[in-house]
Amino acid sequence: MTADRRAAATTALRIADALADPVEVARGLPADRKHTLGEGLAGTALLHASLADAVPGAAARARAHWQFAAETLGDARPDGVYRGPGGLAASLLAGAGQVSRDELPDEAVRDAVRWLSARAEAIAGRRWPDAAPGSATCPWAVYDVVSGLSGTGRVLLAAYGAGWAAEAAPGLTAAMTTLTRTVLGGTPDRPGWWQPAGHLPGPAPGHPEGAAVTGMAHGIAGPLALLALAETTGPPMHGRRAAVRAAADWLVTVREGDSWPPRAAATGTAPGGRRDAWCYGAPGIARSLALASTALGDPQYARLADRTLTALAERPGTAWDTEGPGLCHGSAGVLVCALRAGHRALSESAAELTLRLSAGAPSGPPGGPAAGGTALGLLTGKAGTCLALAQYAGLLPESPPVPWDCLLLTA
Repeated sequence: MTADRRAAATTALRIADALADPVEVARGLPADRKHTLGEGLAGTALLHASLADAVPGAAARARAHWQFAAETLGDARPDGVYRGPGGLAASLLAGAGQVSRDELPDEAVRDAVRWLSARAEAIAGRRWPDAAPGSATCPWAVYDVVSGLSGTGRVLLAAYGAGWAAEAAPGLTAAMTTLTRTVLGGTPDRPGWWQPAGHLPGPAPGHPEGAAVTGMAHGIAGPLALLALAETTGPPMHGRRAAVRAAADWLVTVREGDSWPPRAAATGTAPGGRRDAWCYGAPGIARSLALASTALGDPQYARLADRTLTALAERPGTAWDTEGPGLCHGSAGVLVCALRAGHRALSESAAELTLRLSAGAPSGPPGGPAAGGTALGLLTGKAGTCLALAQYAGLLPESPPVPWDCLLLTA
């Protein structure tokens, strides 16, 4: 069944309207999450900024959400681009090209880029006495998308290409240098992002000796996506191309069936873990391989990515290992990856499932996770679902200065 783009537009606009009031958005959130990009006002601000061309008054809504996010930021500690000052800075940059200077002055964006650049330099320049014994370089939270250099570096790469190159360059260079060193710093049986069992993200059953994480959110697919994009659009850097090749080849090697295990160890992989979402599994990893294909001019990775997405499209959406209609581990994340790949069949399946789940229709196996949910933010809530559906419906600009989903490293 082909998902109706008019229905997607209607649903997206309904969600955006329900998220219009920043006070209401913030009301049900803990004090330390009201400002955030992943769960709170920086995310809803980006939603409204992205809809500025399609929705009268959306730019003014965005400004109100940014203002309230700044007021509720308080003394939140730096924590990647989804919480803390980095989340607000990333939202300002990603939304800047969609609104007027009245809503968002240039100097506010410039300051945000400077802050992110300095933060990336500080992270990259640290010694890591608390790094896990046996890991090649640094903790996973240093290189991942959500809290680490892959996410911050991607925002800086976007800034570099959108008019803030001088401000972005120091942090971008630091991030890429660290990630390149991480990828190339391993041994034949332990890649450079290897972590001992007690230091892996989330539970690690079946990996007592440690493992290397595969996925986009917390694994090697995130650094691969950034390095590949930088190889195509960023400043030159020694060793980066070799790192893209090494990471892509490793992912090809550890692939199982039509997807990837969340973690791969020297003795194999363990069962369980998500395999069909943006955060872990086929859509996010396939997107990183497609970006590597473009960066290296090597079609083998693009062919594998397309086969992976086709295999997912051939299964009913209700059988996917996803949860709810959100971006991180839900159907909206599959939709964004499919749209960026230009994979029509998977886009339609993911849009249909996202529409059903957004309406609260039951889905999935009996006893499975709830289809609905009340989260409002970008990464796991309604704001992210809205943006994915709006992109599918054609409500967003085709070539914005900074694509909103650069925050997912899908663009």
